[in-house]
Amino acid sequence: MLDCNLSDTWVDGDFAPCFRETVIDSLIPILLLIGSLSIIIISHVRYIRKTAAVYAPLKTNSLSSLGSYGATTHPTLTRVSSHIIEEQDQTDSSSTNSTISPSYEVRSSRWSIYNCTRLLASIIQVVLYLYFLKQLVTNNYSLDKSVEASKETLTLAISTNSIFWGYTLLLAILNIKWTPTLKKSMADNICFQLNLLYLVHFFINLLDLRSFYLIHYTKIDATEGYLHSVMTAIITLLLGLIIIHEKRQDPIEPVISDTGRLQSTENWASIYSQFLFSWVENMMKEGYKRTLNDDDLNELPPENRAKNILSNYRKNKTKRSVLQSLLKTYQWPFIIQFLYCTVWNVGMFGPPLFLNRIIKYIENGDQNEQPVSTAYLYVIGLFITGVVQTLAVQQALYIGRTNGVRIQAIVIGEVFSKSLRRRDTTGAQEDKDVKDQDRSKNVNNLLSVDAQKLGEFIAYCFYVYSYPIQIIISIYCLYRLLGVAALYGVLVMFLTQPITFFVSKRFETLQKDLMTATDKRLKIVNEMLNAIRIIKFFAWEKEFRSRVLQSREKELKAIRARLFMFMHMMNAWFLIPVLIMVTVFYIYTLDHKLTASTAFTALALFNTFRAALDEFPMIISFILQANVAAKRIESFLDEDEVDIQQGTDATTLLDGTHIGFVNNACFSWEKPEKGDAQQKMALQDLNLSFPVNKLSIVCGPTGSGKTTLLASLLGETWLLSGSVRLPRIIPHRKSPLGGAVSGIAYVAQTAWLQNCSIRDNILFGLPFDQERYEKVLYATALTRDLDILEFGDSTEIGEKGVTLSGGQKQRVAIARAVYSQAETVILDDCLSAVDAHTARHIYENCLIGELMRGRTIILVTHHVGLCLKGASYIVALKEGKVAGAGDPQTMVKSGVLGEELSRTHGENSDAEEEAAVEGPIPTVPQKQQSKNSTQANGAGKLVQEEVRAEGGVKWSVYDTYISASGGYPYWILLLILFAAAQAGVLIQDYWIKVWASAYPTDDAYHDVNMTMSTTRDMVSTGIFSMNGGGFSSSSSSELGTFNIQYINPYFLKEANVDVKYYLGVYFLLGIIALIAQSLRSLIMFIGSIRASQRLHQKLLDRILHAKVRFFDTTPIGRIVNRFSSDLQTIDQEVSPSLSFLLYSIVTTFSIVGLISYVLPSFIFPGTVIAIIYWFIGAYYLATSRDMKRLNSVSRSPIYVQFNESVNGVTTIRAFGSQYRFIAENHSLIDNNNRPFLWMWATNRWLHARVETVGAFVSFCTGFVMVLARDWVDPGMAGLALSYSLTFVFHVLWVVRMYAINEMNMNAIERLHEYLDVDQEPPAHIPHTCPSVHWPETGKIKVENLVMQYAPESPAVLRNVSFETRPKEKIGIVGRTGSGKSTLTLSLFRFMEATSGQIFIDGVDISKIGLEDLRSRLTIIPQDPVLFSGTLRSNLDPFDQHDDVELWAALKRSHLIDHHQEEEEDNNKNTISLDSPVTANGSNWSQGQRQLIALARALVKKSSLIILDEATSSVDFDTDHRIQQTIRKEFVNSSLLCIAHRIRTVADYDRILVLDQGQVLEFDTPYHLISKENGIFRQMCERSGEFNELLAIATAKHEQH
Repeated sequence: MLDCNLSDTWVDGDFAPCFRETVIDSLIPILLLIGSLSIIIISHVRYIRKTAAVYAPLKTNSLSSLGSYGATTHPTLTRVSSHIIEEQDQTDSSSTNSTISPSYEVRSSRWSIYNCTRLLASIIQVVLYLYFLKQLVTNNYSLDKSVEASKETLTLAISTNSIFWGYTLLLAILNIKWTPTLKKSMADNICFQLNLLYLVHFFINLLDLRSFYLIHYTKIDATEGYLHSVMTAIITLLLGLIIIHEKRQDPIEPVISDTGRLQSTENWASIYSQFLFSWVENMMKEGYKRTLNDDDLNELPPENRAKNILSNYRKNKTKRSVLQSLLKTYQWPFIIQFLYCTVWNVGMFGPPLFLNRIIKYIENGDQNEQPVSTAYLYVIGLFITGVVQTLAVQQALYIGRTNGVRIQAIVIGEVFSKSLRRRDTTGAQEDKDVKDQDRSKNVNNLLSVDAQKLGEFIAYCFYVYSYPIQIIISIYCLYRLLGVAALYGVLVMFLTQPITFFVSKRFETLQKDLMTATDKRLKIVNEMLNAIRIIKFFAWEKEFRSRVLQSREKELKAIRARLFMFMHMMNAWFLIPVLIMVTVFYIYTLDHKLTASTAFTALALFNTFRAALDEFPMIISFILQANVAAKRIESFLDEDEVDIQQGTDATTLLDGTHIGFVNNACFSWEKPEKGDAQQKMALQDLNLSFPVNKLSIVCGPTGSGKTTLLASLLGETWLLSGSVRLPRIIPHRKSPLGGAVSGIAYVAQTAWLQNCSIRDNILFGLPFDQERYEKVLYATALTRDLDILEFGDSTEIGEKGVTLSGGQKQRVAIARAVYSQAETVILDDCLSAVDAHTARHIYENCLIGELMRGRTIILVTHHVGLCLKGASYIVALKEGKVAGAGDPQTMVKSGVLGEELSRTHGENSDAEEEAAVEGPIPTVPQKQQSKNSTQANGAGKLVQEEVRAEGGVKWSVYDTYISASGGYPYWILLLILFAAAQAGVLIQDYWIKVWASAYPTDDAYHDVNMTMSTTRDMVSTGIFSMNGGGFSSSSSSELGTFNIQYINPYFLKEANVDVKYYLGVYFLLGIIALIAQSLRSLIMFIGSIRASQRLHQKLLDRILHAKVRFFDTTPIGRIVNRFSSDLQTIDQEVSPSLSFLLYSIVTTFSIVGLISYVLPSFIFPGTVIAIIYWFIGAYYLATSRDMKRLNSVSRSPIYVQFNESVNGVTTIRAFGSQYRFIAENHSLIDNNNRPFLWMWATNRWLHARVETVGAFVSFCTGFVMVLARDWVDPGMAGLALSYSLTFVFHVLWVVRMYAINEMNMNAIERLHEYLDVDQEPPAHIPHTCPSVHWPETGKIKVENLVMQYAPESPAVLRNVSFETRPKEKIGIVGRTGSGKSTLTLSLFRFMEATSGQIFIDGVDISKIGLEDLRSRLTIIPQDPVLFSGTLRSNLDPFDQHDDVELWAALKRSHLIDHHQEEEEDNNKNTISLDSPVTANGSNWSQGQRQLIALARALVKKSSLIILDEATSSVDFDTDHRIQQTIRKEFVNSSLLCIAHRIRTVADYDRILVLDQGQVLEFDTPYHLISKENGIFRQMCERSGEFNELLAIATAKHEQH
């Protein structure tokens, strides 16, 4: 029996000896041994089962490890079995490649220094404890009664520890034995157990040492027990210092991942490297030497790669909710994060506690009962707690950010894969365009807004339990410090909460108003950029500049309101603490004497409490937002999916239908509801059997259901009854990724292409076969197009296929289907977008050519007459039902095809005419080989890679902002105001000291363990947190600095001090400081708004007057990015970040000055430390800057691919290419996460070092203070020591804010780049300005004109010379690429002539201003562009004409008659000048838009009109009206018409024939058609309408 009482646990400030020896020294080690042994046995049993069963042991290790943070790295050594993966693939169509990590050979040495150290330390400890036990048993040990309870309890403790170290010795031996063998996984587990045992035993040792020290202090040899405890603690400490550098999973050679990147060393980094983030230094070294590129970044650990993240998530996914699934998937990282946060929350109170003890020791002086060694131990405790809590919170933040990145990857991956399975219901909507845009926008919000909100919440969720802990501790400390007065302060704080709530809500409302204003401006900018050519053609730059600036002015008004409200928020944050402290000081001084320690400690605690109280509602808001985001994501993931059938079934053999519909199949775009008798059916009673390996045609009038039939065949609609047959291969993980994996190729009615080269679009993931490829190009009539394009098939198609015409895009889509390995090819009206002669070529050489033989072809078309001969089966639809189906002969006889066949003659005529003009299509593109070679080096890129600035932000960028905001005098004034505001804060703090010293007692400076400026740091940090959304602060200093430990008040009698006087001055100083701060903010924000206004105006002017070539080579999205995100950064972030940078710099210098005044010796170490910080900051910034830039350009490709894939989801599903697109999506997610996560790791690298050095600064300062304890003033010592802590805090913020500022300056840098784009010539040249009536006759004279698109490109026009007569109508003909369009652009000076001249009415157009030229000419483009607004604003944007003129133009263009005929039966509102026009004129038909463009030309009344004739974009009726109007209305104008059909210009005055950039013929149609062997005559002969054309030309000739 033990002779002691265990109920007494704490006696005289220490653990009772009995309790310590029985429970702490004996029971805890035994429990540890039992737990460790159990874990090892369980692990060993599992290992034996795995190695004995399916799982074969591996010689190599996996990189993946769950929760590899700190010392918890213990990687798995097994692979996921293939059958499990296969099962997952069967159940989840979105699964990707296996999640096996790259394998590598581990550097495993049996006799490594770490293994040997463990063995040696365990042997020494066993010997020491056995010797100690022997001394006890043999009664050679003298018991220390003041520390040790009894011989029995001590024997129990020593025996237990002997067993403990004997167990560690056994584990150390097993570790050495198993390390280089197949049981290395067991050895790794043992090492982890050993490290944990060492750590716990060391803490037990420290408790024993503390008990001995409290009695004997530094007399180690006072007792044997004391000496033994010191020896064992030193051995364990040395052991720990060695093994923290061990890399258990270190590979022999660098590991290269499957992406070809160097694998990150994070998973096999040592404990030391994990906590100090040294594993990122290999990238930081490269970043410091040179600019980092994406290829230089290490690969993410396997567990952070998108495909593995999603695989892990899907294994743990529950049906309850997304959040629960996420918590289940990453429960261990969350648990580890909680443990780190616990260490942080406890450790953050360590520095204030030890600071308090140090100052008390100095204050007591000779009256100290304890030796000076105690003070030195306090200094060591100050350093250790500072370092531990810092490193703990860095780990918590990194785990949080890693989890946040994983969650975003899960959301993006799940939403993307769902989008590829989701049923597209746009066909069920009446207003398709609007609904489709809204749907696309909503899905985009899931990727951007919702994914980010969920990820941000997960990253910072530990604040949910950290803030309540801070609030509870703060209230407890305040009550202990101030008593009842504290409750008054808390009351005032709660009463002022509505003020901060109101200001915050108002700020949120203004932010929404600002976003609305920004959206309106961006809508105008977007429209302007999309129609920039039309704007330049019509010289409308002024009008659009005015529109954009008007919307910008409204936006700036919103920005101004937002910034001023932000200023009010800062003022509230500043004033409320002043009110609280005035109240508290008044109540407190009624009964107590105010001391400096009480005042400043209370101020710090109140600010800590208030910060947590203000931030906690924001955390709640984030929880609610994350919950809403999760529900939105769940709602999307629960939407209906397309049910893709495996193929045909056994019934196929019975009814003989392999492809088609049976049993009266009915389909709907809307989901069938149970019991809904009124189900809206899109197709009814289908019984169709398309012949295999033959051509089938589906025809019918518009809206008859042709596209719906194909969609139903592909499974895109709801099957109401019957069944559908379409043999296909269901793709799975092992399917080939390229081409038509399903065996089906589909070409949509609106061509869907990817933003890559023409060749890559055609190959669609398949290998390149040159012979087949060239045949496909010829069959789809692409050969001539590739000859015209400068870089052939390596030309990038660009966003939405901007570089190709509609017909070209359609033919590339057909080529993709033809090149694929598909057995079934489904084509939806793909011939309607091409010219008649091209349609004929495609039919003859593609649809019935050798490449399509043996394939099943289902073609929807209006060209029935063209395709009739080659078809084996025809289906005619009408109003969703089959009007007829059968072989061609049967269908022709039935008369069902009457309307379709009636167009045949017109189609053939048009085809022959166009073919006559264009000439034959070449079999193989010319110089194809050279174009193949250009593809290799990327020369075919229309859009070059975005320029990414390198190195630090240049001074010219800063100068741009400084000049725009007000110049150098403005910034000098601003610095003076910052200094004044900081001086006000310091004076207010100093006044409290004056007040406290006014009391007649030496205790005025007693217990000065406060931090004066810390209180202000709290205010400024709170402001910053609100600006950054509450989560931008991530350092332990940000939360830990403000917690001043428990100080007991002095209850003394009130002295004869005028409290109201001091209180009044304190409040007055606060108001003065508030005014200084407000003035500073006001002037700062005024300069910010001025800079925003000037920079936007400069950018707008430069873009509006940029050369057209700039818009050809720069994606619109990239330009919009300058007007949106970059400008938003300048508007909202640059000014606040600059203000906080200046604040941190000014405060740092003020603290240095104050400390140097109090303690002059601080100047030298302070300077050295500042230099160290400078180097750390520069080292960090070089890498962090590049990673930020890389991250900024890696996000948009995710959205681009997503939008691209959603637009073409039907095509992707039909081809069966989902897996390839999912793999690309995972790659894009990794490309975005990689720089972001490494940037975050470098942030943690910075904080770990800066704050560790900061803790060392405090250690040095405290050490010097203790050395100088005999002469230093206690108050001044406390002041200097506390300010030394805040010095570190502010230096850290200088580095961080400088980094943030540089990243924000990146926006100005990117904008600055566009301020230097090449500009067009001046809009006006006064001394050459033509007369007001110029041109009067429209006479054109061209002399030896040579034109080039770029200096390095070949000439497009070569020595062109011709002259027209006044008011003459000229037709320009020539095959594609002959230079017709270039001649048009030359008249408008879109390019400057290389040589030669153009005269209009005798004026050299190169000598006059561009606006003077373009505003006097008129062009009617082939593809009309309209702007959002009204008909009036589109016809007359400058309000130069009255309504009568505009109305007359509409009538003369036949738009009124045409429209009213259509609407007589609809009872809709007729057209008026106020009729709305949406963006791009999408609410008007193509024909109507062409007529509006014609009306615009009639309004302008130019003497010279250029017409680019419409071909397939308008119907015959509209084309006839346009030609009729042109001949009637433009009698008094000169007309140049680019003709695609000879019939159009056969009655013109003269014809200009171009070929290869040269004029071949120029004469009247009659003379040219009569000229033997003439080019024009040959065109007419080839057209098949020679006699008709000759008659028209003769009639025209006879008129003269």
